[in-house]
Amino acid sequence: MIIRFLGAQWLAVGFVGIISLTVSILIARVLGPESFGVYSVALSGGAIVAILLDGGFCRLLQRERAHPTPALLQFLPLLPQAALGHVIIAASIFSLIAMLVLPKHALTIVAVIWFFAASVTNQFGLSILRGDGRMVRDASWQIGNRTFTALCVVSVILMGAEKPWQIFFAQFIGATAFGLLIMRYLRTRPLWKIPPSIYAATLPFVWLDLATVLYFRADMLLLEWLDVPKFEVGKYGVAYRLIEAVILLASPVGLILFRKFRLSSGSPKQMLQNMLPALIGAQVVGLLVMIFLLVCSTPLISLVYGHAYAGADHILAILGVALLFILPNGVLTQAALALGIERWLAISASFVAVINIAGNILLIPSHGLVGVAWMTVVTEGLLGCCIGLGLWRHRNRENI
Repeated sequence: MIIRFLGAQWLAVGFVGIISLTVSILIARVLGPESFGVYSVALSGGAIVAILLDGGFCRLLQRERAHPTPALLQFLPLLPQAALGHVIIAASIFSLIAMLVLPKHALTIVAVIWFFAASVTNQFGLSILRGDGRMVRDASWQIGNRTFTALCVVSVILMGAEKPWQIFFAQFIGATAFGLLIMRYLRTRPLWKIPPSIYAATLPFVWLDLATVLYFRADMLLLEWLDVPKFEVGKYGVAYRLIEAVILLASPVGLILFRKFRLSSGSPKQMLQNMLPALIGAQVVGLLVMIFLLVCSTPLISLVYGHAYAGADHILAILGVALLFILPNGVLTQAALALGIERWLAISASFVAVINIAGNILLIPSHGLVGVAWMTVVTEGLLGCCIGLGLWRHRNRENI
């Protein structure tokens, strides 16, 4: 069964990874370094907004469907409806604020907001399937969603799209089309009046996701804020896209591990012992990928993105070192979520986010992209230490 699940998930992730990387390369080549820098900054900002659009419902849906928390059992049937109602209300409010506060950039910002709103809606459906252990159907939905959005992007590019907002709007159309199919399948409608108890349960996840995305995305925003040339920002963007592709390929293992950890959370010590092989395996894979990037970053950047992005190879090699921590951190995070210590995770993520932002502010003026890349390595190392400490402290935690 696990082999079947992993096979389906690897197929989906491989497909999604290849398509996403191909689309990213196509967008980078069409927009050019300067416009792709704008696109990358908008994408980073949108990822932060997506945390509020999600409202913590993705993680809550997956956790509660796998093993319900007694305090939330009565609300379990309402969770999909509450999630859908939340994302629609939040996206509408953010769009109104964008049009009132930043009218000159409203078109791009609104396109980004609704693209992420549609993407979050699709993730709600995937979270339900993952919590139920329906990994094969989850894989098929991933393939369908990415196919819809990729076809829309290619279509607008063929029609002559040259602006970032046009790319985001195309992805919104694709994600919305597939999202409508998901809502029809789930037969759910928005719940406009959401019980406070549900929001109380989602708040730690919002805190966790917001802190996490801050140290993942703040570097791009700080590069823009500190007036680093957009051409340089574009170089960092393409290097980081390749790192994200590696993370994406590793994600199916995390999905399988979370459900396994959650179902065995009644014995935390035994669960943590069973976690060790996966943790060691993640570190070994990170080491192998790091060595590959150290050796092959220059021809890889040239082959994938072209000579216009020369110089991004050095950044890619440094970011590869971070994979020594990023991949094991994924295993540690799934274990922590399964044990219900999301507040500890949120505190840890907040701490390293502050370190990351402060370090980048100090390093960017003098070291530029190199400083940003090395701060990513330091941040991931600190995060791993914090999560590991939390798991050790809560190894005797009673089942929830």
